[in-house]
Amino acid sequence: MYKTTPCRMPELLAGLLLAAVLLSGCASTPPLPADSGLPSPNPPASLARDTATDGSNMQVNQQKTATQQLHELEQFLASNKASFSLGKGDVLSISVYDEPDLTLDSVPVRPDGMIAFPLVGDVQVAGRDVESVTDEIRERLLQYVLEPKVSVVVREFNSLDYTVYGEVVSPGVYPLITEISITGAIAKAGGLTKGQFRASSVELADLTHAFLAREGTVMPVDFVRLIREGDLRFDVDLQPGDYIHIPSGLSKEIYILGEVKAPALFAFRESMPMSRTMALAEGFTSDADLSRVHIVRGALHNPTVIVADFEAVLNGAAQDVQLEPGDVVYVPPTALTRYSRNINKILPTIQALQVGLILSGSQ
Repeated sequence: MYKTTPCRMPELLAGLLLAAVLLSGCASTPPLPADSGLPSPNPPASLARDTATDGSNMQVNQQKTATQQLHELEQFLASNKASFSLGKGDVLSISVYDEPDLTLDSVPVRPDGMIAFPLVGDVQVAGRDVESVTDEIRERLLQYVLEPKVSVVVREFNSLDYTVYGEVVSPGVYPLITEISITGAIAKAGGLTKGQFRASSVELADLTHAFLAREGTVMPVDFVRLIREGDLRFDVDLQPGDYIHIPSGLSKEIYILGEVKAPALFAFRESMPMSRTMALAEGFTSDADLSRVHIVRGALHNPTVIVADFEAVLNGAAQDVQLEPGDVVYVPPTALTRYSRNINKILPTIQALQVGLILSGSQ
């Protein structure tokens, strides 16, 4: 089991603060490997920041289900219909039913914003939508064709663009030439960036906080379910001006300190339960007290401390703890180890006093 308590351990915080400062000065920050090796007995839950402080229960902020998120996404798309204008450089396909001589497959919008069409001549296109251009061509053809059926299709949107920023190989602004979805845009940008961690290639992206913004509003797209789980129901088509941001996990660290073999800081990634993340520290020392693993959350001057029984978590007898950016995981020594260390500090003093007494008595 685990519980949360207000921190009343100044010696613990002093040690954690010193270790955090030392670790933050490292030359490079290793990212989290994709597979940490330890099992996760229970599905991780997102722990709320405003946790209980009575030492009894932890308030849990349950994640929304995929069905709830998809419902929100459908509502957003329904209330934000695509409406955009043609521009210079766009390429149109124009056809008139049953009139092969009036069918052009690639009609570019000239720098002056116009196109040329047989019998009609120049038509102003830039700044207008497809429907209005279609209506004008139809009306101007009436004097030559009986009830013309005109179709205008956009082949390339060279005047429109979208942005992919953050942890992708080639971030930047891309032309919205044809229909493209989120996954297609990320793939076009070279995919998610990768780094090296202990001779393994791992992704650096933090998909938990990735987002798609449209006209200043963040859309309810779950990038973890889309990218990690392949749930293409979240793979919406982009619109002009859309902004995809994939933040870096290197800007948010998890610290693992105390009775572990390789204490260090590690890049935060989505779904970091304590049970798997602890494997990054390469195991525990023989002096580790796994029944009282401390997770320090929040500012060190006023933190919340979660005390978890790591052995119970691994055995499936206790709920796993989902770590958050900035968490400090501290594995304390056993009580016997603390006693032994204190004795080792006291013994030299006692021995010095004894030697002093022996010397004084021999005089």
